[in-house]
Amino acid sequence: MAKSPRIDNDLLLRAGLELMRQHGKPLSKLQSPGRSMLYALSNGESVRVRTCNDHILIVLADRPDHDAKLNIEGTDWLLIVMPEIERTAGAVIAYFVPTAVAVEAARHTHQEWLSTNPQTNGTNTTWNLWFDSDGPHKANDFGLKWSKYRLPGASATNQSIALGETPEPGNVKTEVESARQRISKAAGVSPAAVRITIDFGA
Repeated sequence: MAKSPRIDNDLLLRAGLELMRQHGKPLSKLQSPGRSMLYALSNGESVRVRTCNDHILIVLADRPDHDAKLNIEGTDWLLIVMPEIERTAGAVIAYFVPTAVAVEAARHTHQEWLSTNPQTNGTNTTWNLWFDSDGPHKANDFGLKWSKYRLPGASATNQSIALGETPEPGNVKTEVESARQRISKAAGVSPAAVRITIDFGA
């Protein structure tokens, strides 16, 4: 099945920066090479911003070894920003994670996966972390595991939603997914644990 259109990374970035401002930790832009999004806190600590349309942190290693250099290293903190509903404009969620914690998680989960003797050609340099429970079980549910790092407040790629205005109803799939996200948050469970059934014949 084809994936939905992507939300522009700049919109996710702006929404994440707004959440940091609300959290009392505004960020200042740093000079950075290429497309890196590097910022600084007022105390001088550095922050790398990573945006993703899906509920996943994509971690790339420069080689398949355990001590490989990872593309999330090099700063004190990692700000991870994603749509509350994957690939859907509106509310965002963000996690402000110590880089050392994220790096350790990526290395640990990758080693756990290798311990299962997977069929691989030995060139595994993508060590992803999934935030929902429906990812690979050795690297999933980081939305729950890192719940203490989730930023409070409200921000959105559609600022009217962040301001509390009620958006126009979308299609059924979008509305169901939005409800799943809200219920999972209230119940303290992963969205994958919420099942919604619609009886169109009732």
